[in-house]
Amino acid sequence: MQSSISRDDVSLLDAPPFQIADNVMDLNNLKNLGLQTMESRMTPVYQAEPGGSFSHHSGMIVFKDRLYCSWSGGKEVEDGSGQWIYYRSTTDGEDWSDLRILAKPPGGDRFVSAGFHATPNMLVAYFTHAKEGVHNLRHPDTALCAVTSEDGEHWSEPKRLIDGFFIEGPLRLPSGRLLMGGEHVEFDQHQTRMRLIYTDQPDGLSDWKVAEIHPELSQPKGLRIFDYTECCPFVRADGTVVAPFRNYSGHLYASTSRDEGKSWSVPVETNFPDSMARFSTGTLPDGQTWLINNPGPGRNNRSFLTLALSRDGILFDRAWLLHGEPTSMRFPGKDKTNGWQYPHARVWKDHLFISYSVNKEDVMVSRIPLKALSL
Repeated sequence: MQSSISRDDVSLLDAPPFQIADNVMDLNNLKNLGLQTMESRMTPVYQAEPGGSFSHHSGMIVFKDRLYCSWSGGKEVEDGSGQWIYYRSTTDGEDWSDLRILAKPPGGDRFVSAGFHATPNMLVAYFTHAKEGVHNLRHPDTALCAVTSEDGEHWSEPKRLIDGFFIEGPLRLPSGRLLMGGEHVEFDQHQTRMRLIYTDQPDGLSDWKVAEIHPELSQPKGLRIFDYTECCPFVRADGTVVAPFRNYSGHLYASTSRDEGKSWSVPVETNFPDSMARFSTGTLPDGQTWLINNPGPGRNNRSFLTLALSRDGILFDRAWLLHGEPTSMRFPGKDKTNGWQYPHARVWKDHLFISYSVNKEDVMVSRIPLKALSL
């Protein structure tokens, strides 16, 4: 990490979009990263079983006073043939409805969960449709799709929206515009990896446009740093949209937009540690920004799941350990790994609800009272 980081330092125009303050985390402390553990209540949404031992890519939404959670579910391997989208819902965060299938792919194709969007009268569930036998990012027909429901139980036929690979639902900007971050597929990925899309349609079902990414991203250095570039944007109080990006460097990169996601600055490296995995950001009711991730140490180390907070979306100066207990897979499977991974969070009923997969097998949800996070 850089030294002597202060709030004034990271307010400079040429500074990274955000930083973490010195001495907040100690990556050399392999017991707890030097963090206190945040007390939370954890409930299972799905627990792996033979023939259904892969679960990942969870996402949540609140619709008509219920909290919904969806995820990718496979027989035993990540993104294997026939991978479905499952979901459950709850009225209290404790008792979950029966397991339901949200979408099932044709033949040996694969569906990858990409979260939700909701209007007052319609629930939209997104997923990426990947073809059988081809890497998700290599087939030109890999695309974002959606199904809709008026009651959370009966769903429409899938609708193809735009090509690309996505695992995160849209962020609603203050203007109402919807913004999603994903990745290019086939040949486009050799030019730039990020694929940020936006629409001004309230239902999020049409008119998706591709945002402008600065051409410097097409240089070879950028392609070496960025492989999977999963992002989860947040909005500062002044309206600036910030998009952190997953990458190989050991720290999050980040870009900013001042035109509500239409165009973006060149992503630059922050000092926020990250082990190259999906993360979650968002804004609490009191205006604080959260960032939940696997900080490491080391690439793909998902043994620690942490929560950091920032008062202004620029300097993260408080953090806690959410989970650091050792985990062990119960079922073998290609591309599976131990740990607490791929978090997603929503504010509901005076709590921050956080979903994640454990060992890419079980889907769990933890909830933290907002008063425990207040300034």
